Amino acid sequence: MSGLLACALLAGCASYVPRPLHPGRSAAALQARSLSDPRLLRFLAVEQHRGAAPRWNLATLSLVALYERPDLPLAQARLREARGGEITASELPNPTLSIAPTYDATTGGWKIGPLIDFLIQPDGARRARIARARARIDEARQRIAIAAWSLRGQVRGALLDLWSARAALRLAARGATLAAQYRDTIAQRYRAGMVSASALSTATLAWQRAALQRSAARRDLRLARSALAAALGLPDAALDGVRLDLRGVSHPRTPTRLQALVRAALVSRPEVLQALAHYASAQAALRLAVARQYPWLEIGPGYHYDQGDHKFILSISLPLPVLNQNQGPIAQARAARQLAAAEFVAAQARVLAQIDAARADWRASRSELASARRVRGAAAQQLRRQRARYAAGAIGRLRLLAAELASVQARQGTLAASLDQRRALGRLEAALYHPFLVARRSR
Repeated sequence: MSGLLACALLAGCASYVPRPLHPGRSAAALQARSLSDPRLLRFLAVEQHRGAAPRWNLATLSLVALYERPDLPLAQARLREARGGEITASELPNPTLSIAPTYDATTGGWKIGPLIDFLIQPDGARRARIARARARIDEARQRIAIAAWSLRGQVRGALLDLWSARAALRLAARGATLAAQYRDTIAQRYRAGMVSASALSTATLAWQRAALQRSAARRDLRLARSALAAALGLPDAALDGVRLDLRGVSHPRTPTRLQALVRAALVSRPEVLQALAHYASAQAALRLAVARQYPWLEIGPGYHYDQGDHKFILSISLPLPVLNQNQGPIAQARAARQLAAAEFVAAQARVLAQIDAARADWRASRSELASARRVRGAAAQQLRRQRARYAAGAIGRLRLLAAELASVQARQGTLAASLDQRRALGRLEAALYHPFLVARRSR
């Protein structure tokens, strides 16, 4: 019987399996990551409920970041740790086996026998431990949601920078071409004695500045592409030949129902729910501390073989709460609950402040963009007039080139304002936990 009991106990034990890390293998796996990975594509198909080839837009690329980046696995590991805490809280305490052989030197006899102690604790204490463990699981779940939304925000910022860098390079290239044409025209007139050397120097300097701006725009585009790859957890080469869908960035949705979204964010944002779960954990800890002020009974049935006599023992031990009634831990737990309540209110206040700041930024950016568009419209109208006058022979090539350069500069200003507006929209999206930088639905 004792052998069977030992086998049964050992069967339920866990075993240690070593899992060493191999930096070389890990580095090779990181460099081999790509958007054509079959496991990644299966993950995207399951998450998006579609079997067709994915469109590489913000939503899909955010899922890629979830799959590739280590942020989410770390949060998931904390969730598994919290679930282990629930298992620990649900377990009943093991009995304690004691064997104390005693030799009587006077009689020359032995007293041998086991003593098993069972801890009898109030059921309320166990329920409180389980409640605290489950609240910690809720906290860990909200950390996963926070990590996922944070990854989306990083991908969103990288896509915005890439979208802006592409448009900026096109405008810079157009500006450099026009500046070169303007300089060549001035050079021709200088050789004909129609303009001074100062005018040629000014035109040459403007052309050099435009060429420098084009070079800087190329560098910004390369950096934006690398930043997007980093946000996705992929090597830079993984984006080679990938067609990105930037319609959501180019034509984002206009925020509507803001008041309803604000109310929802104040009660359902993961940061708020995490603070609420932390308060529930603190409340369960207080409940456990209160339960510990009552003595926990320990019963120890046992048996002694005493020089031929069979003796059965029942020991009962009970702590005497005469020096303290667990008042110190109770006071600490009560203070921790008050702190958790204050942290919950502070979390809601932070969320509201983020929303208010994002709304103010978005409204201001809309006004900035409207002003920039008016300037662009005026420059475009002036360019149309100058083209018509040039076609009619009323003006020369220089004045037409100047109007075209002014139009490019106005479009560059509009691009800067558009980027500010979309970044503000991204802040509003992050604050409200509601996507706006997605393509508008076709009517």
